[in-house]
Amino acid sequence: MRFNETEATERDARARTEARANAPARLLVFSSFVLLAALAAPAHVSAQQNGGAPAGTTARDPAATGKSAAELYAEAEGFVRRRYEQLAREGFRYEPKLAAQVEDELRALAARSAAELKARGQLSHADRFHLGRLLSLAAQSDEAVAAMREFLSAGGATAGRARAARFTVAFELARKNALDEAEAALADYLATPADAPAHDERFRLEIELARAARARMQIARAADHARAAFEAAGRLNSSAQLDAASRDEIFYRSAQAHADALAELKRTDEAIAALQELRRLAVSFPSADLYRRASLLLGRLVPAVGLMTDASDPLLRDAPEIEVADWIDQRPTTLKGERGRVVLLDFWATWCTPCLAALPHMRDWQSRFKERGLTIVAFTHYETTEGGRIVKTKREHDALKNFRRARRLPFGFAVAATNATSARYNVTTIPTAVLIDRRGRVRYLNVGSNEDDLKELEQMIERLLDEPAGGR
Repeated sequence: MRFNETEATERDARARTEARANAPARLLVFSSFVLLAALAAPAHVSAQQNGGAPAGTTARDPAATGKSAAELYAEAEGFVRRRYEQLAREGFRYEPKLAAQVEDELRALAARSAAELKARGQLSHADRFHLGRLLSLAAQSDEAVAAMREFLSAGGATAGRARAARFTVAFELARKNALDEAEAALADYLATPADAPAHDERFRLEIELARAARARMQIARAADHARAAFEAAGRLNSSAQLDAASRDEIFYRSAQAHADALAELKRTDEAIAALQELRRLAVSFPSADLYRRASLLLGRLVPAVGLMTDASDPLLRDAPEIEVADWIDQRPTTLKGERGRVVLLDFWATWCTPCLAALPHMRDWQSRFKERGLTIVAFTHYETTEGGRIVKTKREHDALKNFRRARRLPFGFAVAATNATSARYNVTTIPTAVLIDRRGRVRYLNVGSNEDDLKELEQMIERLLDEPAGGR
């Protein structure tokens, strides 16, 4: 989005708001990247199962620690998460160079730990298992595969460790682009009994196999593996409590890989359908950010006309409730209290130039559609902070009142003091418009305010107003 930088007051407001918004955004981005780092790692046993991992993030010389093989693996396996949590606390934002540095640190730590284990000479059966996983973390694929095959050939492994070893073999073969061997190893992995479904492991294997297939120019196989990864993402999301950024990333990565492969195969209709499915999911979550990203992908194939989810779509769910600290020139309400009406929930800010461009249109919609059942909730945030917390001040409250009156807006403002509502809708860019039908379900998302966006939004409002409320 673009910002108005013509006045010092608006620059100050922007700085305050970005400072407020970036802290949770950093945590979301880092949590997403921690998940992706985990998706590139071998199957793991928790730190508790391995005897605990150190709380610090510094990669110490393992030769000086005298740790067991399980402890060395636990230290390396938990390194990325601890490192990103530290960086988030220190105020760093995600950057590719920083990500590469953290990955290098992990590989170096894992390589040192693996070297120490090998230097010990005679290893137990369990030690060979942990050695194989350390070699995988160190990206030493050939040695990791050899170590895990030696572990499996010795026999006597528990079902859980056998499955984890076969996962590592399949993953590392895929990482080497040994596609036929990796697919055979995947079949072995899937045939191994498991105490519980490991949807994260299946996602990791399928997305890596999709990449390997594309690298070998086996595009049809890439499409099949990417689709399998997308289905695994769905199962993972249903069974785990993922944060919004992590959830969106696994669906986006797999859908993008699937659609790209289908498009390359000239199966354009199927590619479009795959991205429309991704947009349906984004509306159902709801996630404005995922919808925006999916629409960008779709726009490379066809004009990305807005997606209005059908009223009978089984993915539909109730819109997340809003948290409002203060109502300005509007009676307090809730989304539940607006059932029977169509709600336009607009995320905006006074300093956001594209947001201001949409206000005349919203004024017009309020005048034309209020009696037909439209409620506009103009949702913004207080920006003043004290002691790291957002606080309401009379100056800012009065400024919002004056802003509304100066522009003669026929609707009031809902003002929040936290990012809770924005996070529930995964709003990362403003303006973002969320349309909620008379039954209280999210049906449409829009990010932006150019003329085409606004015309489309108006059409969607009218379509929802024409629908009956239905029963609940």
